[in-house]
Amino acid sequence: MSQEIHNIGARIKAAREAAGMKQEELARAVGFASRQILSDLERGVRDVKASEAARIARLLHLDLSSLLSDPQPKPRVLWRAQPSEGSEPIEATFLQWCDRQRRVLRLLDQNPPDQLPSYDRDLAQMTYADADRLARDVGRSLNLGARPARTLCDALESQFDVTIWYLDTPPGCAACTRGAHGVSILVPCGEAPWRRNFDIAHELFHLLTWTAAEREMSADGTCAPSKRTEQLANAFAASLLLPGELVLRELEERSAARRVKLAELVAMARDFSVALDTLVWRLHNLGCWPDRAAVDDVLRNPRLREFDRASQAGEWSQPTRLPERFVQSAYAATLRGRLSRTKLATYLQCGLPDLPVCLATYGIDEGLAELTSQDISLEFQTGDLDAIAMPCEQA
Repeated sequence: MSQEIHNIGARIKAAREAAGMKQEELARAVGFASRQILSDLERGVRDVKASEAARIARLLHLDLSSLLSDPQPKPRVLWRAQPSEGSEPIEATFLQWCDRQRRVLRLLDQNPPDQLPSYDRDLAQMTYADADRLARDVGRSLNLGARPARTLCDALESQFDVTIWYLDTPPGCAACTRGAHGVSILVPCGEAPWRRNFDIAHELFHLLTWTAAEREMSADGTCAPSKRTEQLANAFAASLLLPGELVLRELEERSAARRVKLAELVAMARDFSVALDTLVWRLHNLGCWPDRAAVDDVLRNPRLREFDRASQAGEWSQPTRLPERFVQSAYAATLRGRLSRTKLATYLQCGLPDLPVCLATYGIDEGLAELTSQDISLEFQTGDLDAIAMPCEQA
């Protein structure tokens, strides 16, 4: 038994356990006649065939190269609300995308960038006022403008190199990770747009305070922040998406004699691209409705809820399946001959014949892209410009 066979078997076992799969389950999915075959592979007493390794890697949400080479330390993932069931494969899928992005950047001779500031604060001592100040500082540094929710994603990607992955996860189960593999946020793709905006702002707080979050996770052995930290993240997200001065000025313009119509509240929530509840509670925290019972009465108003639902129809939108920057980087690696078209199709989750159409959905015209990547050799001569022969006029 060679050491390499033993190492591959150990990696298969570690990946299977990380994905929360039993031997019987994986063996059946691969197509083995019995669990014992997989057991022999994991113990290194049987070599793994190339076709078997490819199937195992796909089922465990790994790239084949990750299964056959020395594994990197598993990155930490911080969950907002970890799914009660099936969290392992979701987390494995999320980290697989992060690893693919890392590999693509390496093919382009780049390392996963981390331009995001780090605020190493004691979360146990942090106040809501601190979270509000942090949100205002971040909003100014990102130059989010008058409607932060509309520009937050682009600003995070272009200025701080944060990648946002929209994956098929249960509602409310957002997550984030930060490390040598890059900085990424996982957002449930089925959420409403305004809910996705809040998820991103909420996870941004955890990324900014990642060092403190890791200490908190290590202290209790969990992969979820404390209730207090989640409340701070909510306060940060509300302050970032609804800056106090802007919100109060907008409310004043929509009010008369310090009274505002319910329809105006709904229109204001849509204008700021946030949920109605988020706006109402933000107004409460800004002192507009000091009485919490009054806030509850407003949010329980059936006519308000009906109007809110009716206003959502024209605002609903779906995010792109993959981050455009990831797709563009992967295609750039293909143009340089460092990533095969077959692997590119795998990364973009499409068949090889469908690759041109898939790329077009991300704004990549292959004909134009290939033209701009081609070089031609020209010979330049210096001398008197007046001596350069002018082109003949066409008849």
